Amino acid sequence: MVIITAHAPVLGGFFGALGWQAAHGPLDATSAHFWGCERPAELTRWSSPDGDCEVLLISAAGDVPLLRPFDCPVTTPGGIFDINMRTADSDWARAFLIEHGWRELVPSVAWRFGDIETKEGLYIQDDGIVLAVMQRLHPPLEGVQFDRMSTIFNSTQMVSDVEQTLAFLELAGFKRFIDHTGPLPGEGPKVLQLEHHPPGSAGIHLSIAHPQAAMSGSIELIDVPQHALQPLPSVPMGGRGLRALCIPIDDIEQCYRRWKSSEWSGQIHQQLAHRDLPGVLNTLSFSVIAPDGGRLDLYQCPE
Repeated sequence: MVIITAHAPVLGGFFGALGWQAAHGPLDATSAHFWGCERPAELTRWSSPDGDCEVLLISAAGDVPLLRPFDCPVTTPGGIFDINMRTADSDWARAFLIEHGWRELVPSVAWRFGDIETKEGLYIQDDGIVLAVMQRLHPPLEGVQFDRMSTIFNSTQMVSDVEQTLAFLELAGFKRFIDHTGPLPGEGPKVLQLEHHPPGSAGIHLSIAHPQAAMSGSIELIDVPQHALQPLPSVPMGGRGLRALCIPIDDIEQCYRRWKSSEWSGQIHQQLAHRDLPGVLNTLSFSVIAPDGGRLDLYQCPE
């Protein structure tokens, strides 16, 4: 995950308090060009305690525009909407997040998705970054271990058309393994600020995709067919907030050829090249822009 922020110390303090490790350095010219940063900046690479996730924080001035403005409704299509983390205690998480620069966007509510009962709330900070915090209520989570809060396990995009974005993601090997069409049961509509619409018209289309049908590392897509909103303008370069998801690819050259020969070839934003980028991106990589502006940085998966 790549984040452009005017509040790197506060955001870094949040990750540090959860035991993530930091590596600091300047944003070199290659990296600045790749992500469209015009001014000299600092970069911090935060690595999760389990080593399965990294976040690159790139510092920016406070006058750099937000990728997702504060006043846009939750379901507005455009860019990357949120990052998702788990907690064992939503009340503890609320106090912890407020202490580390987040504020409630949507208070936690309990709702059911299929056979799973969960409690979910949304938090936002001063770069417009949204964090979804989920507490599993029933059945108990199996095979997922964490202390206080988990690592980032997936990310959500609000889109104009789930099927269109799924077709785009298939070029990176993503396949749908969860699909829901209709209303969210119980208090679920509150999470997406749909509770004021008539129940019969507040349905959504939600799909979750991953190359191996795993929740960790998946991408969640949501559209609202009966209450569609105007998409935010695409900002391929610069902008504060959730800049890009970093996606490992088993054969990056084959993936790039597939993209070049597809109907989505015009969505390639940065051509395939070996760049001296920080962390896992220090390899062959290219960048694409999803139909509603979400940026994906695809890189060669280490052997």
